[in-house]
Amino acid sequence: MVQMRDTSCTDGIDWPSCVRTELPGKRKPDWLKPGDILFPTRGNLSCATLVDETIGDIQAVAAPHFFVLRIHQADVLPAYVAWWLNQEPAQRHLEQQAQSSGIVRNISRTVLDTIPIAIPPLPRQQQITGLAQAMRHETQLLHQLMQSNQQIMTGLARDLMAH
Repeated sequence: MVQMRDTSCTDGIDWPSCVRTELPGKRKPDWLKPGDILFPTRGNLSCATLVDETIGDIQAVAAPHFFVLRIHQADVLPAYVAWWLNQEPAQRHLEQQAQSSGIVRNISRTVLDTIPIAIPPLPRQQQITGLAQAMRHETQLLHQLMQSNQQIMTGLARDLMAH
């Protein structure tokens, strides 16, 4: 089961951290599949997360605090919609329309359904999602570089302490 703690705006879904469980009931589960978009119903960060091909053959469902969005139009990329939902115009709409209990923001399905979405032609959607993916990869590489640099500095400090 994918929970909010298993999702990240930048890294997608951390499949190994998902809780393994048996689903009770006679109803067949609505398994997640590549192209689904998970959108949290509450929280101060409304980050859409795309279920991509890394799901492999994992049978997973979303926790109840997610809306699961499925795109049924061939000329609209789910990756593009997920990207758009995380951009400033959509986030501003959510900020203005969401209900808030003072601490936690709640997003209703109606608010989510009324987000204005600019849908460019398919080639442009592909360009945008490709650029977004390249930027995520660059961020991951920079993070790895920062970790390596920190390890070098820690090793240097330990070496100085040993001598």
